[in-house]
Amino acid sequence: MRILKIKCFAMPLIFLVLVVLAITCGGFVPCGLKSLFYTISLIIKDCLIFSLPFLIFSLIYNSVSKLGDGALKFIMIIVPLVCCSNFVNTLISYATSLVFIGSETISAVKTDADALILTPMFQMNLPKLISNDFALLSGILCGLVAGFAKNKNLNGINLFFSRFQSYFFRILTPIMPFFILGTTLKLQHEGMLATICSNYLSILSIFALSAYGWVLLQFALLSSFKIDNLTEYIRNITPAVITGFGSMSSSAALPLSVKAAEGNCFDKNNAAVIVPVTVNVHLVGDCFFIPLTAIAVAISFGHGFPSFSSYLLFAFYFVLAKFAVAAVPGGGILVMLPVLQTYLGFNADMLGLITAIYVLFDSFITACNVAGNGAMAMIFDRITYRIGWKKVVAEKSDEDILK
Repeated sequence: MRILKIKCFAMPLIFLVLVVLAITCGGFVPCGLKSLFYTISLIIKDCLIFSLPFLIFSLIYNSVSKLGDGALKFIMIIVPLVCCSNFVNTLISYATSLVFIGSETISAVKTDADALILTPMFQMNLPKLISNDFALLSGILCGLVAGFAKNKNLNGINLFFSRFQSYFFRILTPIMPFFILGTTLKLQHEGMLATICSNYLSILSIFALSAYGWVLLQFALLSSFKIDNLTEYIRNITPAVITGFGSMSSSAALPLSVKAAEGNCFDKNNAAVIVPVTVNVHLVGDCFFIPLTAIAVAISFGHGFPSFSSYLLFAFYFVLAKFAVAAVPGGGILVMLPVLQTYLGFNADMLGLITAIYVLFDSFITACNVAGNGAMAMIFDRITYRIGWKKVVAEKSDEDILK
């Protein structure tokens, strides 16, 4: 656990160092070496996209199957609530982009006329065996069946998927810098990196004002705009937010998030239920930051501002994919890569760039996710209190599965 925390704190620093080195020293790196790193980056990207459907199925199956008898009530309340929240947040992000970014405020990324196009040594072009949509839906259905069946023979499947997820991210974490390095060197080689760096620092300010402002408004509404109640809610959630900021992981902040929700909810049982269940799926920070940055990246690469109709399609699949996000550093962007590629036309360079930007700012995103999840716990608590449902689902840990 200590090693994991060190890696979480070191990851944004590693990415920042790589970007700075690419800007300052990229001109001295031989073209052949740049091509090698770019090839490695593309291989990692192809392998990641190839394996994502299996990861999505694993995450969804484990989450839904652990709900047991409460799966139906979970679907009746949590799923619509989380989907509506994520969808509204994504639409607000689009409106924010329209106001603060716009097609005229981001300079298009142009290749330096004196620079050669950096080409990879080779490409794998792995086939897509299973679509992410199919993996998502089949994970939900299989998880529901497993949750209602209560068959002990299925416990081994849950444990297998839990270990698969653990090994997947254990392998992915150390190779992510190579993925970013190859893409960054390509952008530097083609003269695009300086424009990109000058453009995206402003995105963090826009994100902070819009996302944190929206979460603060939710807490204010829940407190009926009473200063004493609002102050108490914020004081309770602050330790969890700080932990999320430092660790870049909503899971690391989970114990403090539950404690904060217990202090802010009418029924403490709701806090123990809703926070662990929604920690991976209700991500306010992601819903604001990824669309904001994706639109900025699209404009930078000359794609223009997406139309509202095309953005709605993207937002629909974006919200669905949120149910397959892992609360680990960089987890929010990984499952979104196919969605960005399919519905916003992202190429390999754009995918690498938005991944790098996301990880650099992941601390701010995660802190917002933790705060937003605290507000969601209170909303869920108010709804169940009104309709007379006390404890809706009983969450089980992986250790409980083995008993």
